[in-house]
Amino acid sequence: MKVLITGKDSFIGRNLKEWLENTGEFTVDELDMENEQWQNYDFAPYDTVIHVAAIVHKKKKKIPWETYYQVNTILPYKVAKKARKSRVKQFIFFSSMAVYGQGKKLPFGNIIDEKTGLKPKNYYGKSKLEAEYRLQQLNSEDFKVSIVRPPNIYGYGCPGNYISSFVKLAKLTPVIPVVYTDSKQGFLYIENLCNFIYQIVTEKRSGIFHPQDGEGISTFTFLSEIAGMSNKKVCYSHVLGKVINYLSKIPIVIKVFGGVSYSSSLANYPYNNYSKVDLREALKKTIMGPGDIIKNKKNSGD
Repeated sequence: MKVLITGKDSFIGRNLKEWLENTGEFTVDELDMENEQWQNYDFAPYDTVIHVAAIVHKKKKKIPWETYYQVNTILPYKVAKKARKSRVKQFIFFSSMAVYGQGKKLPFGNIIDEKTGLKPKNYYGKSKLEAEYRLQQLNSEDFKVSIVRPPNIYGYGCPGNYISSFVKLAKLTPVIPVVYTDSKQGFLYIENLCNFIYQIVTEKRSGIFHPQDGEGISTFTFLSEIAGMSNKKVCYSHVLGKVINYLSKIPIVIKVFGGVSYSSSLANYPYNNYSKVDLREALKKTIMGPGDIIKNKKNSGD
């Protein structure tokens, strides 16, 4: 099976290419989308096109709406139309949880389910949603459109890695507050995402999908796992937890301990078996990297 990834050298694209090719079932090519030359590329040999090219939301950098619109809305629509004209069977579009416009909440987290409305709050989310609307119009029996709305994706080498902030926090603090254990943030480890996409591609599924590792992960669980991996001695404090609970309306507390995640019913459709790598192993691979893991196994005699 031949797959074309539109968007070269992205974290997701790079990992997808390697993962799919390692199955022995795929030939995967990447296409640079930074100039108009992509329009001359022949899509006809491919069974599936996976579009990952995008401009992400950056708080510190003001990017005009027109740029988001051209790159995140118009570009994938043009690519999909070219794919359909070339008789490609499937088009997979990477959208985002940002289309819901939902923020973190305390004390129980913010759970997105089938009843949650689409109300994006920033240009990134709005441009992704506009693309979804356009792409769904192209869906047919002969051209399957699959829209994937992942939460935070993490893995070794991921730019702006969300996990790194937890690693720094775990290294700095000798005390972990026992608080907000039910407030969970949605995450998806990169290998589990690749496994999910593999199933979508092999079965030529169309629709809107919300892959996520389990029901999400609380800050308490993250800090505990990271501390355990580093063999660091920490104290678990219910007293500090009560203090932080009292400060629940302060933005920094919401940012650190709040969560937004998908409901199980959304995350488990249409599969519930794609998260093959568990949290502990995923964190180990993300923090240490593949080279260090191999080195440690050799040193331990495994």
